[in-house]
Amino acid sequence: MNTYTATVIKTGNSVALRVPKEYAVDARLALGDKVLLPLPSKKKKQDRAKIVRIVAKLQELHAYAAIENPVAWQHELREDRKLPGRE
Repeated sequence: MNTYTATVIKTGNSVALRVPKEYAVDARLALGDKVLLPLPSKKKKQDRAKIVRIVAKLQELHAYAAIENPVAWQHELREDRKLPGRE
């Protein structure tokens, strides 16, 4: 099951949910089709201050000091992962 992000937009005196085109394509919807949607959960905003604290802690611990070539290391990590829809 895919997950899509919908945005609430104002359209005149009402509101609408704007969804990515892939949502309509994947669901085989045509213009004017109506769908039933469960109540959504709001996306939690990132706590940037927390992220900064965590990265600072990783730097203090020298967590990635053993990695000589970060670009090659990242490439190796991604090489092992099978990409969806690709053989």
